[in-house]
Amino acid sequence: MDILIKVNNQSNGRDKLARLIQYASRLVWHQLESRNANKYSVDRIKSLENTLSSFRKVLRLGRCIDICYTALNNMHIDDPILRFALTTSKLTHGLYLYADHIVWLAKSGFLKTDTDKWNRTANKFWLLSIIANLVRDFYEILHILELNRTTLLKPSHLLNGSIQNFDFYVSMKHLYTVIHCHKDVFIDTLKNSCDLFIPLTALGFTKLSPSAVGALGAASSIAALVTIIKPITKLVPA
Repeated sequence: MDILIKVNNQSNGRDKLARLIQYASRLVWHQLESRNANKYSVDRIKSLENTLSSFRKVLRLGRCIDICYTALNNMHIDDPILRFALTTSKLTHGLYLYADHIVWLAKSGFLKTDTDKWNRTANKFWLLSIIANLVRDFYEILHILELNRTTLLKPSHLLNGSIQNFDFYVSMKHLYTVIHCHKDVFIDTLKNSCDLFIPLTALGFTKLSPSAVGALGAASSIAALVTIIKPITKLVPA
C-alpha cells in the first residue's frame, strides 16, 4: 500500500500506472477478441483503454514546455555524446507531446485539423526520442564493458580457440554482478527497447499485433514504475 501511495502522489507515477493499465487492457481485449469472447466485454475493455489514453493526455497537458526547457540544461553536459543524445531526446519528446496535445484537442472538438497527420507526426517524434535514448543506453553499456573488459567473454576468445581455458560460469557470475551494479542502465535499456516497437508499429514499419504492443507497453511501464519506486535505479542524468 505504501508503494501505491508513493506512486499515486506523483503525477509521473499516476501517468505510468495509467499507462500500465492502458497497455495491459490492449493485451487483454485482443486476446479475448482472438478467442471470440463476448463482444460486450471486449468493447468495455477497449473503452477502458481509450479512457486511460485520454486521461494521460490531459495529465501531460503543457509538459512539452517543461521538457523543452529541461533540454537547455542538458546542453551544459561535458560529454559530447551524452549532451547530444539527451538534448535530442528531450527536444523530440517535447515535440512529440506538443503534437499529441494537438491530437487530443482535435478529438475533443476544440480544433479542426487532420488528426491522422498529427498522430503520425507525434509517433515520428516519439520514435526519434526513443532512438536518442537508446544511443545513450548503448554508450553507457560500452563504457561498462570497457571497464570490465578483462573479465567478460570476448569474441576473440571464440576465434583464437582460447575458449577452452575460459571459465564460463565465472564470467556469467561476473556479468550478473555487473548488471546488478548497473541496474539503472539495464532498466533504462529494457524500457526503451520495449517502447521502440510501439511507434514503429504505429507508423507501419513493423507489424506487431495489439497483444504484442500491449505486452511491450506494459513491460516498459513496469520498468518506468520501478525507477519511481526506487529512484536509485533511475539513470542519471536524465
